[in-house]
Amino acid sequence: MTDPQLIDALAEESAEQDVPGFRKKRNLCRELLLGGGTGIYHLAHYTGGVLDFSLDILNHAATPAALDGAEPAQRREAHRRAGAQLVYRAADLSRRVWELQCGGLVRLAVQTRADLVFCNAVAGGEHVVGFGALPSAGTETVADPSRASGIDRAAAQLATALRQLVRLPSQNPGGWLTAGDAQVPVSASAADFMAYVVGSPEPGGLLSSALRPAGLHYLSHHRAGEQTAAADILRHPDLESFFSRGVTVAGRRARYERLAGDLSLLAMQVSRDLRRTVAGQAERLVLDLEIGAVFYYLLAPDEYLFGVALDQDWVTQADLDMSAVGRQLARSDVRTGT
Repeated sequence: MTDPQLIDALAEESAEQDVPGFRKKRNLCRELLLGGGTGIYHLAHYTGGVLDFSLDILNHAATPAALDGAEPAQRREAHRRAGAQLVYRAADLSRRVWELQCGGLVRLAVQTRADLVFCNAVAGGEHVVGFGALPSAGTETVADPSRASGIDRAAAQLATALRQLVRLPSQNPGGWLTAGDAQVPVSASAADFMAYVVGSPEPGGLLSSALRPAGLHYLSHHRAGEQTAAADILRHPDLESFFSRGVTVAGRRARYERLAGDLSLLAMQVSRDLRRTVAGQAERLVLDLEIGAVFYYLLAPDEYLFGVALDQDWVTQADLDMSAVGRQLARSDVRTGT
């Protein structure tokens, strides 16, 4: 049964040119907000970066307080504008990641210390953007994706339901649709396979030990704008299907290195775009592609991890592994005083 307080707090707004096709889409978004339990407090639907409709429960007591004491109407406008900017970033990224030859961007997730913001592609230039509050972070030094898994799952289910309205299959954002079925990997680890490693040996050892076919396939560490180490298992036999005559291992490595160098700037841009809606900077970015995903984890000012999973079934596992490596590196930095 829906909480009456949620119903009372619900606010909806449609664009000036409302169309009948939005009715079922708006109903799905409304059901998600009124269902409660996810932490999501604002949803908006865009076509070509233009707002179609938005729904929120900003008046509900459980919703995070405004950063600057703004009134709900001002907050709504700020969230809508930030959502439109995120759609713009997602559309631009979708064009840029085509060189990876893993398809377009289907999901952009941004995690700060207290919030998760997602932008999921639906169909035909349509995107759904949502803001959700996370449980307390405690003393964690590196973003923990498990704190955002409830929001992530709900967002994936919403995007899939919206696609089903036009008879399109799920794009499996986050790998949530198949994560539960992928219990027994083809190869449990890469312990019997020599990783390709470049850079300094200390972080390189941590990086290579985190790689496996059922998880991360490429991982690099960056500090002060420079790559300090990188490791991959792109030549592992279990990954052969992800390569072809036009998609070589050397080509992927070069493209990953270029993209990794750009993600710190993207994180700063997204943090600036969201500054009026959520507190803190982007600590975790997920660029979920049609095939696999790319990850960014902030470790400290001017230090971050970049990772890649080629297999959609293992995107969630790779995300968790990114966080684990980040925590290991953070502890290593504390011990060495760097």
